[in-house]
Amino acid sequence: MRRTLKSNLDIIQQKARERTVKTQNVEYDLETLVKRIDKKSIKLDPDYQRRHRWSAETSSRLIESLILNIPIPVIFLSQDVDVDDETSESAARYTVIDGQQRLTAIYDYLRDMFPLEGLETLSELNGSYHKDLPPFLVRRLEERTVKCMRIDSTIDAQVKFDIFERLNTGSVRLESQELRNATARGPFNDAIKEMAKLPEFRSLIQIPDDNPNTNSKVQKMEDVELVLRFFALKDRRYKLLKKGFREFLTSMLVEFNEWTEQQIEFAAREFETYMRFVHDYAEDSAPFAKYRQDGTKRMSSFNAAVFDAVAIGLAETFTAEEIENDPDTAAEALEGYRALFKNEGFFSAVSGSVNDGAKVVSRIDAMVAYLQQ
Repeated sequence: MRRTLKSNLDIIQQKARERTVKTQNVEYDLETLVKRIDKKSIKLDPDYQRRHRWSAETSSRLIESLILNIPIPVIFLSQDVDVDDETSESAARYTVIDGQQRLTAIYDYLRDMFPLEGLETLSELNGSYHKDLPPFLVRRLEERTVKCMRIDSTIDAQVKFDIFERLNTGSVRLESQELRNATARGPFNDAIKEMAKLPEFRSLIQIPDDNPNTNSKVQKMEDVELVLRFFALKDRRYKLLKKGFREFLTSMLVEFNEWTEQQIEFAAREFETYMRFVHDYAEDSAPFAKYRQDGTKRMSSFNAAVFDAVAIGLAETFTAEEIENDPDTAAEALEGYRALFKNEGFFSAVSGSVNDGAKVVSRIDAMVAYLQQ
């Protein structure tokens, strides 16, 4: 062990230098924090926050703690733009890495968006908006400070993702795409959130039309991750999957965020073409379902590994233009693909640790071979 450590010393030192995060401890009073959020200097992303919004009662207990001067956990901010850099007024200098729920509760209460409820120690305040508080409590709240830790602006998206994952202390564990949504913002990230709302796509991945926001795939942003997965793996990129799947998707999202507006618009049209084709022409009512190895009984109505095989297999075999011009040919090639489940190699590739690089390649290659026969 000691010999191994010594031989890897240079690698360890390099990683330690690259991954060391520079931080600065600061304190802000609540009035200042709210003003910074109003100015968009600190960005609270509504698309992200909506997924796990605290209840009014949970938010009320936080406000009660602040009034009573009970310590609350540190809020971690990523300094995305250096203080000396010139930016537009609306550009966010900070994003929240940990403490999004707390900051949202503070902001919403000081902006009179909900009344206090469910308080026990200060039960007399139940039903009170911020504007209803007596002046001494308004002052106490607005002058109350919270500790923040600012993280240096030079770290890349993957490091920020790792920090977010390690620091996330909420009652609901954040999923990988929720973390990416907070740490790898950009135009492509915005676009895939819109693509995920395509009605045909939602139908294919078993998200009902009525109240889709209550569906667990939407709440955990699994729908958005599937869209990212589609683009990350297509164009033979699935052959390049060497590192962990989560890291691969994050690096691809960062890369795609550099695409031009025209590239992103083209990608959105492509995605729409493929999903509408599968929805309209696949012979199975649940084309991304997983079946038993005899191919007769359905094991689940949706399986992400089967999604990879069908969606990427199609994209590797037929261009979007070919599908638009001659959908019948693609539909004929796709017919009967459930027979693949009888193949032991394919069934194994959509079972168990499905994000293993070898399994990803195996199932997509199998589908491509089936479509090309």
